[in-house]
Amino acid sequence: MATVSATARNTGMMYQFAAKSMNGNTSNRSMQGLLGGLSSSNSAWSNITSAAGSGLSYANAVASNRTSLSSLLSEYDSTKKKFTTEYDSAMGDLSKAAKTLKNTNFNVSEGGTADTDKIEENTKAAVGAVQDFAKKYNETVSFLKDNKDVSNRVSALSNSFNDAGYFAGSLSKVGVTVKASGELSVDTDRLTKALKDDPKSVENILGKDGFAGRTEKKAENAQRQSDKMFPSVSSMMGSSVSDAKRMYSANTVNRSMAYESLGSLLNMYF
Repeated sequence: MATVSATARNTGMMYQFAAKSMNGNTSNRSMQGLLGGLSSSNSAWSNITSAAGSGLSYANAVASNRTSLSSLLSEYDSTKKKFTTEYDSAMGDLSKAAKTLKNTNFNVSEGGTADTDKIEENTKAAVGAVQDFAKKYNETVSFLKDNKDVSNRVSALSNSFNDAGYFAGSLSKVGVTVKASGELSVDTDRLTKALKDDPKSVENILGKDGFAGRTEKKAENAQRQSDKMFPSVSSMMGSSVSDAKRMYSANTVNRSMAYESLGSLLNMYF
């Protein structure tokens, strides 16, 4: 799966601008850098300011860069939408898997039943729930790690999901290994043995009061912060983006051309 960071990097300057801004580097120079990056040969900001005194030249400079700015902002919105969609999907899937594991019947023998078929069925269901949880957990950890440079919030969330190592000792008792990357690996043989020998311990470690319960709360909290993970352009740049939009508006172009025409008319008569 292509990461949002990789997608943003393909747009070049936009991503660099966004990353810097999200780290708090919001200033007029950031805005100038954005506008300057739109022209391959000249600074768009310089074009605009230096041409401010000559109506038609000013209008041409505005018109030539307006499309580029619009495209750039559109690309930013598209990247944000892609990130948010993948983020919501990852957190939603993890929350669902955690809830399933939390409510799993770990007592596979069901009070000492001798029905081997029932025991195997219960064991298979419990092992499957653990495996699905581990898969969704790993996907979330990987997604956050790949996109942690999108914003400080994502970076902090990525670090919070990298705490499985603190529970490595207890998780290993039920066949779940915490890798150096923070991802989980399930040894089905050891897990199956633990389920049959001491299902209560498995429940305490993985169930509602264990790793699944903690992860579900963490995923649900992350879902509530979804709209804050990838800030909008306006939230990063404040009034600067509004000023830029006004500068590149059709009205600005039309008024500049009108002033130029009026000036030409007056020169004909005076």
